Amino acid sequence: MTWDRRDFQRERQNYIAAARRREPMLLVSTLIFTVTWLAGWGASALLLWGGVTSMPARYGLGFALAYGVFFLCVRFWAQRVRQRETGDSNLGLDSAVDGEGCLVVLAAVALGMLVAGLFWMSGGMAALLEAAFEVAFAGTVVRRLGRTEIVGNWARALFVNTWPQALAMLLVLVGVAATLQRAAPGTSTFADAVSVVWARRGAGR
Repeated sequence: MTWDRRDFQRERQNYIAAARRREPMLLVSTLIFTVTWLAGWGASALLLWGGVTSMPARYGLGFALAYGVFFLCVRFWAQRVRQRETGDSNLGLDSAVDGEGCLVVLAAVALGMLVAGLFWMSGGMAALLEAAFEVAFAGTVVRRLGRTEIVGNWARALFVNTWPQALAMLLVLVGVAATLQRAAPGTSTFADAVSVVWARRGAGR
């Protein structure tokens, strides 16, 4: 299949518009960000267990890993969308979830919903849909401006559309961690730092 620039733009717009109507994007993004948050939290916990007591360093490394997991989740979802469109509806999600770690999962879902809502309001859903489009039409040749390109570079499309939000979130996360640890020296977790700062404020009243 070969497209020119107009074909590419038209097909992408049509695909995204149809996917918005067909896919439960708020639910999809909530699940993606829930898994992403759990990955970051788990990475931070493992780093703390390994002796990394610096909150900014730990949160920065955890965020980097979570961003990679975010890409994997989007790729997994986009591939499932493509399989459904081609008639393969087996999602491979038959495993059961027991009650272990319910509070952590509920907290992750709540945070996932919050981040998904912010992502939705900032227009970020288009980033997921554009990645899905790249996966759905991988291999299509596009001829434009004297160049030949091949559709399918979903990771590049996703990175281009999400790196500003990711960078802003990383700076906020590391900045908050650094401020808290500076205000409460000797602490190594968010909860401990907040407890110390809160106790000092209460004692100063």
